[in-house]
Amino acid sequence: MNRIGSALLLTTIFLLAPLSGCFGEDEVEMIDPASVLQIDFLNPSDASIKAGEWHDFTLEGEEWAISTESDVLLFVDGNYDIDHMVFGGKETVKGMILTTPYVTNVNITLIGSDGSSQVISVPLTNGTPIVNGEEWFTKMEFITSVCGDSSKCGGYVNRWMGSPNPAFERGAAYFQGHFEGLGYETHILRVVDHGNIAEPESLNVIAWKEGRRDDCVQGMGGHMDIAPPGGPPGGGTYEGAYDNTAGTVSMMLFARAFVDLTFECDTFLALWSSEEEGLRGSNAFANNDCDYCLPKDKELEFYINMDMMGMSWPAHKSNGDPFPYHAWSGPDFDPEVQDVEITNVLDKVHFDILKAPRNLTIDGSYGAGCDQHWDEHNNLVLDVHEDTFGRSDHVTFRDLGAQTIFHLGAYDEDYDAYHSPSDTLDNMVAEVGGQEELEKSMEFVMWAAMLEFIIADKTDEIRNTAA
Repeated sequence: MNRIGSALLLTTIFLLAPLSGCFGEDEVEMIDPASVLQIDFLNPSDASIKAGEWHDFTLEGEEWAISTESDVLLFVDGNYDIDHMVFGGKETVKGMILTTPYVTNVNITLIGSDGSSQVISVPLTNGTPIVNGEEWFTKMEFITSVCGDSSKCGGYVNRWMGSPNPAFERGAAYFQGHFEGLGYETHILRVVDHGNIAEPESLNVIAWKEGRRDDCVQGMGGHMDIAPPGGPPGGGTYEGAYDNTAGTVSMMLFARAFVDLTFECDTFLALWSSEEEGLRGSNAFANNDCDYCLPKDKELEFYINMDMMGMSWPAHKSNGDPFPYHAWSGPDFDPEVQDVEITNVLDKVHFDILKAPRNLTIDGSYGAGCDQHWDEHNNLVLDVHEDTFGRSDHVTFRDLGAQTIFHLGAYDEDYDAYHSPSDTLDNMVAEVGGQEELEKSMEFVMWAAMLEFIIADKTDEIRNTAA
């Protein structure tokens, strides 16, 4: 059933439900939910939902449907159901349930074609979320640590572009292997436009996932290069933990979470190079013609960018103030009005689904932030809205008409270690008051970005602004 038909049927059911029994009929007799719905092949009363994990469900009978709240996601055949309602069929419907790590209760409404409904409350326990801060930290530690045992320490440091740099090539090969190991069609995209092959302009890792449609494309990415020695403002770095090994590792975790999902559009998951040299890597992908470059015959709908992750709310600075959390959608053509539909997704994910505090402020102001709305947002902890802010790879795709979201943590005077030798994982831990606090901060922004992508993929109104 299509989305419009689902919505109409749902509306009809709820309009009829209050009338049930109003015309001399007996009240509808409720059935045993176990005869219709199974969770992890158990009766709902015997099942248990682990927060942030996948769970299987089956639904029997054409006369039944189930619905959930926004923080309990339903998938059938790997497809997210944006209406949070699944209808039974002639054959058993098999699907998956995914909750957020922040869910407080799981209620599944069982709805009959006769207008009857009953709420099934499923017990909830702590789980290991499909993307989580602890695993992110473990991967970060492996990539940034240097030791004699390559099984314990990857030592994928010093990843700056230039003349040539074997450490960058080694890191790119490692990241490529990760995506290939998950089954993605993965390519190294090398573009040389100055005539000297020893000094690559860009070397990107591009992983592709085929969509259900053949007329559109969308993507997600972060840059894997780090600031070269002597680079401003801090003199260059060797770990680049915050900028941008953190975003790179988040892309590795998203790739694993997306393996069994089905998206509407062809999807690229990318690790860019040469961001620090002027977005050359993402521009090479978007504006060149090659078999695995951005296709020119498909509509580019949206792109989500991960750059400088982890130093943000709910982590706190040493003075007790929370670090700022930035998530900006665009393009923002007119600061007085909302321009793009992806802004609604951005807002819904943070405040309706993940239940972040919308109006949390500090006594003072942050050091830097958005372009068009900073006067009204300079003390706002969760700076989540439409804006023109650039300075990262999302600009490449925004310039081509894509709707974009850019995630960014603290920078400038709120956390000035980036682009410096102090940009290390140890320093990030020290600044937020411990490993657990850093993991919490990273887990929140990863869930925000992952949900944005899943929901945007199923939102028809998200189109290229030139469409």
